[in-house]
Amino acid sequence: MRGYVRFTVSGKYPERFLNVTARRDVRLWDVERRGKDVCASMYRADYRDIRPLARGAGVCLKVNSKRGLPQLASRYRSRAGIVLGVCAFVLTVFVMSLFVWSVDITGLDTYSESQMRDILRDKGLYVGAFKPSVNAVSLADSVMIENSGIGWMAVNLSGSYASVEVKEKAIPPEVGDVVTPCNVKARRDGLIMSVEAGEGAVTVREGSAVVRGQLLVSGVMENADGGSRLVHASAKVNARTTHEADFTVPDHLTLMKPTGETAERCSVRLFGLSVPCNISGVDSPYTLPREMEEAPSPLGVQLPIGRVTERISAIEPEEITLDENSAKELLERQAVLYEAFSLLECTVEARDSSLEYKDGSYILHVTYSCIEDIAKEEEIGVGEVY
Repeated sequence: MRGYVRFTVSGKYPERFLNVTARRDVRLWDVERRGKDVCASMYRADYRDIRPLARGAGVCLKVNSKRGLPQLASRYRSRAGIVLGVCAFVLTVFVMSLFVWSVDITGLDTYSESQMRDILRDKGLYVGAFKPSVNAVSLADSVMIENSGIGWMAVNLSGSYASVEVKEKAIPPEVGDVVTPCNVKARRDGLIMSVEAGEGAVTVREGSAVVRGQLLVSGVMENADGGSRLVHASAKVNARTTHEADFTVPDHLTLMKPTGETAERCSVRLFGLSVPCNISGVDSPYTLPREMEEAPSPLGVQLPIGRVTERISAIEPEEITLDENSAKELLERQAVLYEAFSLLECTVEARDSSLEYKDGSYILHVTYSCIEDIAKEEEIGVGEVY
């Protein structure tokens, strides 16, 4: 940074010059003899001060080369553009270091990454945030206080990179009531297949038909002395049940169909800002956009720059008329979804369906034969005696 010169000492007694510099505490390095001369290096400021002493020592000094930042600056002082460019670059790097350009989130389970980014944005942490305004400790505490599902959070700022570590709260298993006296009743009509009673007096037998609300296991038990006591009745009662469901679809539907016309919009996402590269569109009031982003991620760290491509497809409404086969196929798909979600706790043994056309709609009637647990615990009411 200070700059130095490489010079040659020539004369009858160059050693005198070395002794003078040593008495003046002038630093020399890379000293070497070349024949009768001596070569050495010295700081530029010291060289200017030592030249009068060289004449007193009877030697001559000759500069071989000048090196260092001052020499480099003097070389380009007539080229103002280069100097301004270097200054602008240094200033840009300094200003950019004051912002957060990458936010990495780890440890999510039930929360999605987009949800957590929205939560952090509300607290002031996002790509492009002013780093001095981000208090990592208070931000993490605030997020944990306002979001009961987060048990622990740590926010670490390293340069322009923010690392957010999250640990969600473990949900304790639900513990059922095993103390309050209750009966076990039928949740729905069915034919009893098996009864596995944990506590209480069983009032039905295998093969018997029951109706909804009928007592299956009583929580009132008799003692040996003829008295009675109340217990928390529990049981698993498997029964054959019947579920019915109707699914409807009109014979005329309006579907959105692609026309084949497409357009692409490209933009550059730079430090949280989106700069469009082109403007294009499709001649249709109905569109289906799809966005794809390409961002460099060296060593797993996503940089705050990227290329975003939005593909826009034109669509238009189209009226279609369903025949019986296509309507039945569509309704059977609805029935499969119903079975997967509404009959999740049942074992479906058989299903029977019939298709009907009525008032411009197709109706699919489906009857399911299932095996399921129909036991339902119900607290014993005041004055209820079995």
